[in-house]
Amino acid sequence: MRKLILLFIVLFLSACACGKGDRDSVSGEFAGGAIRTKAHGSIQAADYAMDASVASERIYSRVYSPAESDAVNQAEPARLVNYRGSARLESPEPETVIDTVVQRAAAAGGMIRSRRTGFVSLLIPVTIFKPFFESVLSLGRVVDKRISARDITEAFADNAAALRIAESTLARLQELLAAATAEMEKLALLKEIQRISEEIEQRKLQEKDLLSQANFSTIDLSVQNTPLPEPVRFNFNAFGWFASLASSHCGALDSTQKVISMDTPLHFVKVEENRCAASARNSEFFAFERENNPQGSVDFWTSALIEFFKTTYQTELKKEDAYTFIRLQSYDADPKVIYIAVLNQSDQKTLKIACAFFPNADAEKADAKAILDVLGRVP
Repeated sequence: MRKLILLFIVLFLSACACGKGDRDSVSGEFAGGAIRTKAHGSIQAADYAMDASVASERIYSRVYSPAESDAVNQAEPARLVNYRGSARLESPEPETVIDTVVQRAAAAGGMIRSRRTGFVSLLIPVTIFKPFFESVLSLGRVVDKRISARDITEAFADNAAALRIAESTLARLQELLAAATAEMEKLALLKEIQRISEEIEQRKLQEKDLLSQANFSTIDLSVQNTPLPEPVRFNFNAFGWFASLASSHCGALDSTQKVISMDTPLHFVKVEENRCAASARNSEFFAFERENNPQGSVDFWTSALIEFFKTTYQTELKKEDAYTFIRLQSYDADPKVIYIAVLNQSDQKTLKIACAFFPNADAEKADAKAILDVLGRVP
């Protein structure tokens, strides 16, 4: 009988200890003078009921020595903090950025948690979390970033205390089992030993996980392609005069345009009342200025010209020191070629343009150099 009383006292200690470490797991284990376990039913103890405070005092003195008790009460563990960072970047080469981050993480003692296209989750030593996170942000345009910290000191301390109590309880139960003689007593002890052993394994796994969280921080990185810029959209009603540059040649000038005096290209002569110059191969060259309206830079106007002509001509852009010009080539069997040069002399008020027309590729081959020489002399 005394052994059974001792058994139930130990069981009572075990349940109380589990309640301290993990209160939810043992809720309702003691009721109506019975010792209950969720997995193994209950053992009636109505004949051995006793004052709970007296039982706790006796069992505590048997399981722990005074030195151990003081150690549990006085231990002051260092604070354990788990950091987590997340970032979303934009880059022209997302996978290259992720490869770079993975290589840096490995060199710093980190590791990959998971990876998929455009995303990687890393474990990084907590001691280098902040500088490493900043280095990640430097690899692209930051769309979003977040850092959070969680203090896991209490969780670790509670789990450690519950683990020590469970281990001490297991040792005492094993001593009781070694001394037990009755079969029912042995069976009850074995069931409780199994339950405590399973709890110890869970506590050790939780301790390992908490230590990992304290030693390694998490960084989740998403990298997406840099979005392409919105295409320039023009109100072509404001650029209707472009069409005349490709159709009427020297006759393209109207009352809104003023002739610019320029050198005559080699082997060209002045025609159309000196409004333009022409060669024996029917190539033509002329220059004019008009109001810079809508007001735009040289790049603006050349972009507008390309947008206007790209569906009806093959277009090519070339930049020189004094001008930027668009080369247009028709899709005819014997294609005509047109140069439209926007001069860098243009300013906010005045747009200055030079045009050259070649009736075919042979004419361009023969006369283009003379025209480009003239444009190259423009200050």
